[in-house]
Amino acid sequence: MPVRRYRSVSDMPAPPPADTALAGLRAACALSEASRAFGHDAAGPRGVRRFRSVADAWDHRREWEEAAMRRSPSAPRGTPATRS
Repeated sequence: MPVRRYRSVSDMPAPPPADTALAGLRAACALSEASRAFGHDAAGPRGVRRFRSVADAWDHRREWEEAAMRRSPSAPRGTPATRS
């Protein structure tokens, strides 16, 4: 797919007009249903956390993902994302 570069926003072509607001709502609902079907309904922890190191942050994320896997009855079996 070719990449087009523009010097400013005024050089860009206008975006295609939306059909209707209802069509956009339908698309958003369909994507929400697809997301729930894949099991991505767990929200992350609220607030801001500070860590002393990147390793501490990764450990906290791994623990949170493992706890989320235990809570979710439809969670796929296997290991959560790991640090590379």
